[in-house]
Amino acid sequence: MRLKLSLQLILLWSCLQEPCGAFLSTHIQPVSTSRQKSTIRFLEPPQRLLHSTPRRDVLSSGALLLVGLGSEALTSNAAVDDADLLADLPMIRLRLPQQGFGREYVAVQLTIDGKGPYDFMVDSGLTTEMITPHLQEVLKIKIGRNSISALAAGGGTTGSLVDLDGAALCCGSFGNGSELKLPKLHAVITDFPQEHIDPKHDVEGMLGMELLSMFDVDFDFPKNRIRFWKPGTSDKKGLDEIPAVVINETGLIGIRLSVPGSQQPILAFLDCGATFSCMNWKAATLFGLPPKTDPMYRKSPAVAALGIDGNMMTLPVVKQTLTFSGEVEQDPQTGRPIGFASPPADWRPWDPIQMAIGDIPAFSTILGDGRTPYQGPAALIGLDVLAQRRVVLEAARDESRRRRVFVSPST
Repeated sequence: MRLKLSLQLILLWSCLQEPCGAFLSTHIQPVSTSRQKSTIRFLEPPQRLLHSTPRRDVLSSGALLLVGLGSEALTSNAAVDDADLLADLPMIRLRLPQQGFGREYVAVQLTIDGKGPYDFMVDSGLTTEMITPHLQEVLKIKIGRNSISALAAGGGTTGSLVDLDGAALCCGSFGNGSELKLPKLHAVITDFPQEHIDPKHDVEGMLGMELLSMFDVDFDFPKNRIRFWKPGTSDKKGLDEIPAVVINETGLIGIRLSVPGSQQPILAFLDCGATFSCMNWKAATLFGLPPKTDPMYRKSPAVAALGIDGNMMTLPVVKQTLTFSGEVEQDPQTGRPIGFASPPADWRPWDPIQMAIGDIPAFSTILGDGRTPYQGPAALIGLDVLAQRRVVLEAARDESRRRRVFVSPST
């Protein structure tokens, strides 16, 4: 099995001398329209089946499909009941090294079987949970025969897969009692660079989408709070909705990412376990950037990133302004897709960031279908973007692939 650890890296600056809707999948079908000169690429629904052995056992993101969500409106809650707010916690920000690149990681505190509290990173780009070997020893968690290979942007590692019983969110305000008890979780035992990245915090684990998909999760970055709501009940007043989908059976959340003025979005997943955002070279081409061989990248800044396996990667960075594309627009007469809706009128693009470019394994291997590497344009949206505003993930699992993301319309 493979586990997708999002772009969880130690980062250093260095200077180097490099129709129901449209689907984003691996099958590209150009479509010309009479309403615009440019060609917009619409992708047909994938026909392949999920391969049970390599896919169901893959605790990672699958083939990232940006599903056409349809034109029908999804209603928001008109009123918010305080009883629906289950936990309101301080958002711990893990300080990066002096030359760290991007924004600080997010963490909360847990108790396990009444012991702790322990600091756990929150990672929406991680499918299951993780704990350190140290915590496994402290809690005397028995290790069975199950093991899992962890695949990260810089390589892989292998750890045992164990049940995590008796966990509870703690050290904040709660709708009922002094903590929020959690059902049994599943954790991989492994070391990772963020354990001691901040001298003030010993990180003993990570919380992934297995946990986050049980709630509406409110990342209130301006107020440094993280809130857990009953599914579908979070307070979204004053926020704009970004159409989103769940990525296969993994639970990771994808949106249509674009740049201002562009009619061609790319698929991107939200990764609060990454300090910075990254796109692959095919995405860079669609965003109008020069090819990988252009001499400009030899003179541009770059980021040196250390993966969980200790392998170093070097990625050029470029200044980039990002926004999103809305639902698919259809020709009223033919029903053919002709473009994507613009964001709401009050929406403003995110502040410009220094975005990394590289064909990291997360895009090709993890976004593949278990047999064929993913070859399309893709990006991950890290904390350099997410931490600019308040973000609410309606991540709870249901029978559909639809999810909703809500973001403050401006910084």
